[in-house]
This record gives sequence, structure tokens and C-alpha cells, in this order.
Amino acid sequence: MKYKLTTQQIASQVGGEIVILNHNKGAYYGLDEVGALVWNNLEKEPSTLDALCEAVTVEYDIDKETCQEDIELLLKDLISEKLVEETE
Repeated sequence: MKYKLTTQQIASQVGGEIVILNHNKGAYYGLDEVGALVWNNLEKEPSTLDALCEAVTVEYDIDKETCQEDIELLLKDLISEKLVEETE
């Protein structure tokens, strides 16, 4: 299973964080540095949970299990807000 950004959003980097506007809802969302790293990876190409965790664990001192749990929660939130979608 891969994840990708939807077309219902536009994002901008502000400092080390990402600010996202959902076109349909007219709502803004913010991601911290770790969320921004995940977002930037998805912006390049669709990615798997494992690949996203690998990118995060290379940059930050976090164990793989905790990383996977955190990234899964982030992706679930982004999917519920229609900012990210699952793809093959």
C-alpha cells in the first residue's frame, strides 16, 4: 500500500514546518518538522509506510516501532482530511 497527496490541497513550507490549505473545506492545517519530512517525501512520489519511516528514522533519533505508530496516525489524520489518499 502506498500513500500520495491529493489534488484537494496546496502546501507551503514555512520555516521547518508545512502549512496546508484544503481547497474544498477552506481549512488550514500545520505539520511540525517530522510531519513536514513525511509530507515532502509524499510530494516527491507516492510512498509506503516503511519508506516514510525509514526517512524519518534516518533524520531523527526514534525507534522504528514508535515511528510506524506515529506515521500511521499522521497518515490516518491526513486521509480523514482528504489531504492524502491510498494508492497502489
